[in-house]
Parts: sequence; structure tokens; C-alpha cells
Amino acid sequence: MKFTIGTRICARSGIELLQMPVDIDEIQGENAEEIVAHKARAAFEIAQKPVVVTDDSWAILALGGFPGAYMKSINHWFQPEDFLRLMHGIENRDVILHQYVAYHDGLETTVFGHDIPGKMLHEARGKNDTPATKLITLEGDNGRTIAEVDEAGQEYAFSQASTSAWHAFAKWYKERSA
Repeated sequence: MKFTIGTRICARSGIELLQMPVDIDEIQGENAEEIVAHKARAAFEIAQKPVVVTDDSWAILALGGFPGAYMKSINHWFQPEDFLRLMHGIENRDVILHQYVAYHDGLETTVFGHDIPGKMLHEARGKNDTPATKLITLEGDNGRTIAEVDEAGQEYAFSQASTSAWHAFAKWYKERSA
């Protein structure tokens, strides 16, 4: 999903991305920018050529920003019902997707970030292996969950706008390469 989003956005700027699946030990911590920068440097060490990596961090505002950079791990432990139990009786359903894209060319690491507001629903909708995607709707996606947008094979509103971390990377890279 993340590669598809990046590919579509970068293609609009004439940038071709090639996917190279690599197994990287992701550092743990609360600073998502440090995590994605580390991933970019580790991917470069394997690829030995400039790389772009992406990572997301989630903040459920009513839960003090939980799970933050730990969302990947939480999605292994939690089912949609677990998130719903945590949110039971909580009125503020605001969620922020912190989206990061990092570039590393062996000399410099540049990180691009963008926040996408969303809401945690009261029921799971859609089919996806990632539990939270069945519960979260992002701004501009007409109330559809991330899983429902994926199922329909449609683009997310943020990827059609010009305001994602991928858009910032594409603009920067194109200007840098000119």
C-alpha cells in the first residue's frame, strides 16, 4: 500500500521508484523521525544506492498519542475490538496519521513529514489484515475507513491532494535533480 502511494505520487513528477524488499531491524522508540531516518540509512547499507523509505506513526489524541511509533507492534497484538475497548466512553475520537518519507544517498538523510487528521470509528468496517485500518477514517475519504478505500482500489484523499510527505519528497527530489 505505501509503495503504491509513493509510486503514484512520484510518477506525477516524473520520478520512478523501484521496490527492493529488504529486511531491516527497526529500532524502537518514540521518535518516529529518528526511526524512519535509521531505516533509510540501514536500507542504503543493503542497497548501496540512494533509497527512499516510508513509515507511519499514529496518535490517538484521547489516549495521549498512543500508540505513536509503536503502531506496527500494536497491530500484531490488537484486534479492532481491543482498540474499541480502549476508546469505550471516550468522546474525542480524533486520530492523527504522522506520515514520514526518508531519503538517504550515503551522505545525507532527509526526512519529510506530514500529518493527516482522521477519526476512530465506533465499529470496524472493511477487510484488511491490519486491525486499525478497519477503524480509522482519514480526512477527505468521505467517512470510509482505510480498509474500505483499499478494498475499492481507490487513492486516499491525501495522495490526490498535494500535501503528503510523498509530495514533499517528490518536489524536493525534482528540484534537487534539476
